Amino acid sequence: MSFAEPRFLLFLPAALICYFASPKRVRPYTLLAASLVFYWFAGGVFALLVISATAVTVYLTALRLGALRRSDAPKRRRKAPLAACLALNFGLLFLFRYSGRLIPSLGLLLIPGISFYTFQSAGYLIDAYRGKLEPERNILKLALFISFFPQLVIGPISRHSQIADDLFAGHGWNWERARGGISRIIWGYFLKLVIADYAAVPVNAVISSYQNYGGAVIAFAVLLYSFQLYADFAGGISIAIGVGKLVGVTMPENFAQPFFARSLTDYWRRWHITLGAWLRDYLFYSLALSKPLGRLGRVTRRAFGANLGKMIPASVATFAVYIVMAVWHGLSFKTLAYGLLNGGLITLSLYFGPFWEKLRRVTKLDGGRGFGAVFATVRTFVLVVFLRYFARAVSLRAALSMLKRTLLRFEPRALLDGTLGTLGLTAGEYATLAAAIVLLLARDAVAERAVKLGSNFESRLASARPAAQFLLTAAVLALIVYCGVYREGYIASQFIYAQY
Repeated sequence: MSFAEPRFLLFLPAALICYFASPKRVRPYTLLAASLVFYWFAGGVFALLVISATAVTVYLTALRLGALRRSDAPKRRRKAPLAACLALNFGLLFLFRYSGRLIPSLGLLLIPGISFYTFQSAGYLIDAYRGKLEPERNILKLALFISFFPQLVIGPISRHSQIADDLFAGHGWNWERARGGISRIIWGYFLKLVIADYAAVPVNAVISSYQNYGGAVIAFAVLLYSFQLYADFAGGISIAIGVGKLVGVTMPENFAQPFFARSLTDYWRRWHITLGAWLRDYLFYSLALSKPLGRLGRVTRRAFGANLGKMIPASVATFAVYIVMAVWHGLSFKTLAYGLLNGGLITLSLYFGPFWEKLRRVTKLDGGRGFGAVFATVRTFVLVVFLRYFARAVSLRAALSMLKRTLLRFEPRALLDGTLGTLGLTAGEYATLAAAIVLLLARDAVAERAVKLGSNFESRLASARPAAQFLLTAAVLALIVYCGVYREGYIASQFIYAQY
């Protein structure tokens, strides 16, 4: 069941009524029941069995890890159950994600959101192995942590330490908290229905038959896709966080104004934050501090000197992280190229760091404020859009062909000769989409400013005059209704990241 489906708007009030009508001590189990019903609607009985098996194996393994740690068992004894459980759960993830591509006749069902709860479960296990948490002894509470329905299909990927207390507290209704939750839900639907679903129409039209268009139209489609992907993913996360707030669960943010990033590294720190943090804490550091890379570091320092030798092991770990991230997005040459390009560009920026620092001081084009900051932001945005060719194209060959057309057959007149009007949107709908994107960027600009002042957007909004809050909310709701509910022939699409 997707947040964009009408039945979710029926499910959510029913789940909330049951939750708040339950006695406080029963509310966590009511929330678990609601989560299992949600997942049954989303993926059927088979999906329910898979997530239940995950919960059982993680529960038993974590208890075993806790017992071994308390008995001061050597690390090698703890590694065996950890490795076995991780292999089982990531094996299931690989099987259900990629078996159809590798063995088309197998035809296994795609389990909605399987990677999100697999990563979340794996993080819980690794924390138990490292002694950062005491394993949960109540299997139903652990099952709730794994299957909490707002984050089940699209994230964010939460840590046990971040949400467990809220999940099990059985919070009652709170009007102030509810207002914040409803505000996030409304904003999420605005991003999804008004930006993502509108932008998807011309994007799909161009990408599916890019051979019929010049480079300018292709670049326009990829640019729109960059906004579509952000609005789609951030919209779903905003709805999830808003629903969590309604029941008193504060989930981690997943985006931090990525289009205001000043470098590619900065962009990935701001994009899909919870996955990036997971890969950093559980993969990058594990690799960078591993014995093989430690030996590589010693060899390279002797051969190339301290500075360069220190960078090589970090570069290997960086490439590994981006390759894993690419494979998570799909098993294809284009996603592998996407990961290698990201890893390569970030590694190059690391190697040439001293040179770029000198260049920045001389040219003043990459400073912390003014024109230099604008230049750095625009440069990073252009680089991100370039990389999106590989993210959105149907294949690596198509991505390269689209780039070739963009560079060698730009044909800018197509942007003004009526070609855009043949891509599925009217002039009025393009104007609506443009206004919505401007509103998104304005909202992120305010949020970026708030962060620099040690605050956040929600606090700034709450401190605004009631009339301003009302007008902003009314305008966003009007756009949602006009562009979504009452748009002729409109059918809300699935969230892009729901397939992961």
